Amino acid sequence: MGPWGTTTGWARLLLAAALAWAGCGGGAAADAPDDVAVPDDAREDAGRDVGAGPCIDFDRDGVCRGEDCDDENAAIRPGAPEVCHNGLDDDCDGVADEGCLEGTRAFFVDPDSLGGSCDDAHPGSQTEPWCTVAHANTTLVAGDTVYLRAGIYAGETIRPANSGKSAAARISYAAYGDEVVTFKGSVYCVRLQSRSYVTIRGIRFRDCERNLYLQASHHVNVGYCEFDNPGGPTTWAGSRIYEGSTENRIHDCVFSRYGNESGSAGAWEDNACVLDIGNDNAVDESDRNLVVRNTFFHGGHHVLGVYANRNVVRGNTFHNENWYPCHRPEMGGLCGNRNVILNTSFPDHNIRNVLDRNVIAFSGVPADQDSSAGLSVRTRDNIIRRNAFYHNDSSGLALSADGGNHNDASGNRVYANVFLHNGYPALDDWRPRQNGLMLARWVDDATHNPMVGVAIKNNVFHENQTYAIYYYYVDEAAQFVGGNREEAGDPGFVAAAGVPDPFDFGFYDFRLAPGSPCIDAGEFLTRTTNSGTNATVLKVEDPGYFTDGEGLVAGDLIQLEGQELAVAVTAVDDAAGTLTVAVPLSWSAGTGVSLPYAGARPDQGIHEFP
Repeated sequence: MGPWGTTTGWARLLLAAALAWAGCGGGAAADAPDDVAVPDDAREDAGRDVGAGPCIDFDRDGVCRGEDCDDENAAIRPGAPEVCHNGLDDDCDGVADEGCLEGTRAFFVDPDSLGGSCDDAHPGSQTEPWCTVAHANTTLVAGDTVYLRAGIYAGETIRPANSGKSAAARISYAAYGDEVVTFKGSVYCVRLQSRSYVTIRGIRFRDCERNLYLQASHHVNVGYCEFDNPGGPTTWAGSRIYEGSTENRIHDCVFSRYGNESGSAGAWEDNACVLDIGNDNAVDESDRNLVVRNTFFHGGHHVLGVYANRNVVRGNTFHNENWYPCHRPEMGGLCGNRNVILNTSFPDHNIRNVLDRNVIAFSGVPADQDSSAGLSVRTRDNIIRRNAFYHNDSSGLALSADGGNHNDASGNRVYANVFLHNGYPALDDWRPRQNGLMLARWVDDATHNPMVGVAIKNNVFHENQTYAIYYYYVDEAAQFVGGNREEAGDPGFVAAAGVPDPFDFGFYDFRLAPGSPCIDAGEFLTRTTNSGTNATVLKVEDPGYFTDGEGLVAGDLIQLEGQELAVAVTAVDDAAGTLTVAVPLSWSAGTGVSLPYAGARPDQGIHEFP
């Protein structure tokens, strides 16, 4: 192993728990997919490892799902070259971006003089290290890496005076080996203002007033870090990516505990969040950021907020059960809240985000209201797919329009998700909240935007209290609904009984067991409107189900009805109604289009059988 760190202490334990869910019901984390930490190929892979099922190779990279950690990206497979600084595990060895700091010009900060007596006047070698990160901040230039030796870095801030120049010439801060490096009590743990091409890896941050603040910055990679605030919040957002920050990658981190209650009887407030991207009160084009394989939990108002465009939130785990002290004795004096919120004051902005293969579970009772949803979406045209929503206090997913025409949840594509045991509010017995998925205009008047064109397809709803889907002042006929399993009895999951600990992501297994009624029970997401012969541009009824990856991840693989080949999407043009693919295809008008499927037609739920 090189001198850069991988994960440290608590992060390793929690990430292993998250990865275990991607394994087969608590199997070895090493078998889990590393570009995606939520159940997809690895659970099916585990079945193949014991001889179950045929070799399925959707991406045609020559590796079956039993060995491939991402069977929807041909560039990711065992033995593939590791692409540095993309935040993905290209070679399926369980670590992203390994070896990428080797060969850079190395310096050392060693406040406890573990390798040699420290002095900021020293050259910064391992035996003659610097004492402070502040000195490193003023010294590092593109191509430099500073390794931090074990110890407590009280009051220090990562705040480089310079930027890197490119992906190959970055400024990097990394824990040395597996040593535990802890920043503590700073006003800012990390503050980057108009900086680019910076890497931060393997560091713990405790009780900083502000954790990770990326302001007008781009191409910043933060991996294998921990941000935790047991002492409580001092501002609204524990971490922020804002003011036009783009193309940043946050991967394999743990973000936790930022929130509290304030106020008095009749005017209680839920305060603070763990991470916000963008700004819901101003136009902030903090677009095209990748948040992948992180563990998030315990926010005051919410855990993650997304208020920008075309961000990819993929393979993360979220839970926000009752955890912070509040005024509710009936809840044991503890409150929680929603997990994720997508909101805007500008209906034409904060759109086209992708939430894919996340766990969104255990929303709690907030301080200011009587219930909370797992995911609250008040913006248009997002892709919400292959997520697991379970044990949320109110709806697993709530699409809503608030007053003043400020926001609009029209046009969202919600497909291939699992909604299990949502809508059992601890304090609120209002039946419209007792569901897996709610579409709501809170008042039926001209000040609330109509919600139209929401696609709800191929989802599985099981054991939600009263309703699978509830429409509150929303016209069901104005949506596109089909191929769902709505409270129709046992869906035939491998394991979906009982109640897990919120930290146990290996408890449920949402693969389909042989004989499941969900097999081949879904429908094609859209259909072609033209015909083509050896062509690469398909006209379709709705291209909005798919993404070209936004330059952050590989574009979707799509598969046409009656064909076996899955091909990559290289461009999505909503205005023209077209999908451009990497490999020529032939098709007739009216042909179904889907993500890759293994049977006669797509399955319902997250996983394709076998």
